[in-house]
Amino acid sequence: MKIEFTKRRLYAHLIIGALWFVLGVTGLILGENIYWFGYGYLMIAILYLGHFLYDQKHQYLIIKNGRIQKNMLFSFTNRIEIDEIEEVKRIRGNYILKSKKTNLKINPHLIKKESLENLIEFLSKLKVPSEKSFLTSQK
Repeated sequence: MKIEFTKRRLYAHLIIGALWFVLGVTGLILGENIYWFGYGYLMIAILYLGHFLYDQKHQYLIIKNGRIQKNMLFSFTNRIEIDEIEEVKRIRGNYILKSKKTNLKINPHLIKKESLENLIEFLSKLKVPSEKSFLTSQK
């Protein structure tokens, strides 16, 4: 199951990348002595557009094969085994899944509404003691 980003987040990277691209092309065309700024702007545009494409393809979370995996372009892929989850917390609006080895922080503001409902339903079905899960108080 894929937990998807909000469209707003995805298209923000696309729009920002397009703006940097326009600045880069403008800098190359109009810049007389400092035309190399245009190359810098184009590099930033490529990074933003690449970030958009990566997020569009991989989305925020993938739940499969007994594992929850968080996909982030400029960081290491965080993952946690579902069987090892001992505690589910909500701190400052974020969901934190804890095991003995690792913690996985999930920001619900980045998740599409339908996917967030699926994630909460999935987390409520985990075999976590009721005192170790904030979801039991929501039922």
